[in-house]
Amino acid sequence: MLENKRVLVVDDNPDIIGALTDFLELNGCKIFAATSGREAIDIVKQTDIEVALLDVRLPDINGVSLLDILKKEDPTIAVIMMTGYSTHKDIIDAMKKGASDFLLKPFEYDNLIMVMIRALRERALMLDREKFSKSLEDKKKIEILNRELQGKIQELTTMYNISTKFNALNIYDDVYEKTVNIAKDVLGACLCRFYLYDAATKEAILFKEKKDEGVNEEYILKPNEMPNGLNTGKRCYIKDDMLTVPIVIKGETIGFLFVKKTKNSIEFGSNQLEKDVFFLKIIGEQASSQIENRILYESLFESVFMTHMSLITAINKRDSYTENHCKRVTEMSLTLADKIGLNSLEKDILRVVGPIHDLGKIGIPDAILLKPEKLTPEEYTIMKSHSTLGEEILSRFEILSRESMIIRAHHERFDGRGYPDGKSGNNIPVCARILAVCDTFDAMTTDRPYRKALTVEDALMEIERCAGTQFDPDIAVMFIKMIKNGNYGT
Repeated sequence: MLENKRVLVVDDNPDIIGALTDFLELNGCKIFAATSGREAIDIVKQTDIEVALLDVRLPDINGVSLLDILKKEDPTIAVIMMTGYSTHKDIIDAMKKGASDFLLKPFEYDNLIMVMIRALRERALMLDREKFSKSLEDKKKIEILNRELQGKIQELTTMYNISTKFNALNIYDDVYEKTVNIAKDVLGACLCRFYLYDAATKEAILFKEKKDEGVNEEYILKPNEMPNGLNTGKRCYIKDDMLTVPIVIKGETIGFLFVKKTKNSIEFGSNQLEKDVFFLKIIGEQASSQIENRILYESLFESVFMTHMSLITAINKRDSYTENHCKRVTEMSLTLADKIGLNSLEKDILRVVGPIHDLGKIGIPDAILLKPEKLTPEEYTIMKSHSTLGEEILSRFEILSRESMIIRAHHERFDGRGYPDGKSGNNIPVCARILAVCDTFDAMTTDRPYRKALTVEDALMEIERCAGTQFDPDIAVMFIKMIKNGNYGT
């Protein structure tokens, strides 16, 4: 479908131009390349370009501005924007100026082919409309083409909405539940299910379901009854008023997305069926990508976390106080987070930070860290650096950037007299404010070589005295109540 199509590739990265050229030439395209906006304009003036692939960031002209210039030079060019870091404003501006679609780097080449085919189809409709608009006799055809263009606009809008909803997911959202919700809304289904596929037993296991009130569907999905190839391909299985697409990661089917149409939706057949299959496949591909990213993230996170737990083990071997202290502080912090009503994301941050909040002590000399007497002012200054040292170690891993900020701030004071940055009030992250109270309480109620531990009662009196100065007053009140009730872990 792309044979002999004249394609302009505009990108300031020669490697990207080379890769796209090789791929598109294999598909029969004739490629024209430009590394700047000015080169692209010259090519369009001299050549009848059918499709242009434009990078948003170019050295001389912004990609969206270049889109506007090319469209004025030749309104029939089908323009597809490419970028690795777009904003919603970029996408909206590009669509307003006539872009056919928007690709986020890195993108699958199969997806590029699909987008180019749709863009060329849109261009063909536009050329037909221009041709027939010159003749009054073809008024009826013009109306048909206008309806088709309106349908194309609606199709692009739906695709954009699907992408936007999936892109808005963060790592803590339930991608499976989000997928069934999106599929149900987009296809106007009365029932949508996500099945996990057990390759050993070849069974589909119901995992998530979303349905309208009063729907009692007992249909059992049986992968072994589907056409050969569906389990490992990207085909769609159609049975009566039900559609099923496989969720595939690296060639392996990991699940199925199933929808049942509503009785009052547009008649299930012909053009509507084609649209439903098309959108369900897009939703399935987006879900596959999100699930794969989630698996990679969790694997990477576990690897990074185990690395840092190894560092904590090294600290514990130097100072046994740190190990037990971190465990107790973590337990109290998580219990206090529940009492305060922190969201799941903040509790997950505390779950990670608690055991390693003293990570920076690995950089404190033994003579200071293990000193049995009270530290001198100079030694205390060095000891205080453990919060910035901990942040420095953790911040090297981008996925733990939030956690590194908590480690840096866990010795800040509510009145702004803490360290290392002198932050105050709500400018201190709430997780750091929770750690500050639990950390101090545990330190006061634990024997150290240079002083005896305070009683729980005396330590709570000190927490109460420092509420509003050293500690967040609301968190301090809740902490005191929690300790007095005795339900803060072991």
